[in-house]
Amino acid sequence: MLLGFLPFALSFLHLNMAFISWLGWPGYVKGAEFSVVDALAIALYRGSPGTRGPIPFRFVIGLYILATVISAFTSAEPMGALFYSWQLLRMFLVFAAVARGSADPRVPVAVLKGMAAGLLLEFVVSSWQRLALGMVQAPGTMYHQNLLGMIIHFVDLPAFALLMSGQSGRLLAAAVPAGLAVTVLTGSRGTLGFSLLGYAILFVLSSLRSWTARKRKILMFGAAGLAVIIPVAIMSLDKRFDYQAEAITSDYDERAAFEKAARMMLSDNPLGQGANHYVIAANLGGYNNRAGVAMSTGSEGANVHNVYFLVAAETGYPGLIAFILMLLRPLVVAMLCGWDHRNDRRGDLLIGLGVALLTVYVHNFFEWIFVLEETQYMFALDLGLVAGLAVQLGYFTRSSINPSSLRAKHLPIERQRAPVKIAT
Repeated sequence: MLLGFLPFALSFLHLNMAFISWLGWPGYVKGAEFSVVDALAIALYRGSPGTRGPIPFRFVIGLYILATVISAFTSAEPMGALFYSWQLLRMFLVFAAVARGSADPRVPVAVLKGMAAGLLLEFVVSSWQRLALGMVQAPGTMYHQNLLGMIIHFVDLPAFALLMSGQSGRLLAAAVPAGLAVTVLTGSRGTLGFSLLGYAILFVLSSLRSWTARKRKILMFGAAGLAVIIPVAIMSLDKRFDYQAEAITSDYDERAAFEKAARMMLSDNPLGQGANHYVIAANLGGYNNRAGVAMSTGSEGANVHNVYFLVAAETGYPGLIAFILMLLRPLVVAMLCGWDHRNDRRGDLLIGLGVALLTVYVHNFFEWIFVLEETQYMFALDLGLVAGLAVQLGYFTRSSINPSSLRAKHLPIERQRAPVKIAT
C-alpha cells in the first residue's frame, strides 16, 4: 500500500537522492537518481515468495531500455542519455516488485488502496490551492497540473471498475469522485476530456460483460453528476481562459511548431538524437529556429508536446517501435484476459487497468510528461498489476491460480495443492 502511495509524495517531500546530479541539464532527467520508492521496491521484491516462471513483459520493456542505451552512442552527451536508461531500470524494478508480489491476491488491492490514498491527498491539496490560494489550475503535490491530470488516469479508472463490480471498499470507492474533482480543479481541458472518455469506454465495456442493477444505478447517478460537473468545469475553464487571454497575441501554434522540429530531427537522424536530448538537439541543431518555435516565450527549453514525437526524435525509429511494443503488449493482455474472466473480480480490475492504459496512451498525443519519473512510477504500478493478475488467471500458462490457495504468505505455490482422495 505504501508503494502505491509514495509516488504522490515523491517530489513534494523530495524523497530521492542522486549519485550524479546535473541540475543545469535541460533534459527531463537530471541525474542518476535513487528514491525511497526504489528502496521499498527492492525490499518488497526480495521479500516476496514470487511466482513460477519469468516475469511477463520483460522482453518488451528490456527492448525499449536497450534502445535508449543505444541512442547514447549517437547523442551529444552519452551520460545525459544514460540518465534516462537508469530511470527506466528503476521503473522496471517497481514493476517487477508488484508483478512478483501479486502472486498473493491481497497485493493488487493493497497497491490500489495506496494509489487511492494518494489521490485523496491530491484532492485535499488541490482543493486548498483553489479555494484558499486562488490558483486557477491546481497542481496538487506535483509541479504542474498536466502532470497531475495524467496521473489521475492510472488510479480512478481501475477504482471505477471495482466500484461497478460491487467489491471496491470505501477507500477505492472514494477515489472515484475524488479523481473527478481533481480533474476539474486542474483546469485542464485535455485531462477532463480524456477522463470522461475513459469513464465512458470503461462503463460500456463493463456493461457488455455483464449488466447489473448496480451499474444501472451508477448510470443514473453518473448522469446526475455530469449535470453538476460540466457547469463547474466550464466555470473553471472560463477562469483559465480569462487569465490567459492577455497572453494570446497571434495565431502562433506552438504544438505544430514543436512537431515540425521533431520531424526534422528524425529526418536528419533516423537513429535519434539521443535519449533525454530533445532540448539540446532542438537548439544546438537549429531545429527550433527552422521550425518557427517562438524563442521569446521560453519555449526553447520545452519538449515537443507529444510523447511519440519525443521518443522518435530522441531514439529514432527503433526506439519508437520498441516504445509502442512496450505500451501495446500489456494493454492487449489486460483487455483479453479481463474479457475472458467475466465472472471474476480480477477480470473487472484488468479491464479497468486496460482502459486506464488506453486513456493514457491517447493522452500522450498531447503531452510529453509520460517520460517523467512520477508518471512512469504510476505506469510501472499498473503494469505490475496487469502482469500479476494475468499470471493469477493463467493467461500465460493456460491454468488459473485459485486465490484461496495463496493465503499462506510464505508457502511456495507448487506445494499448495489440494489433497488427493484415493478411492478404496
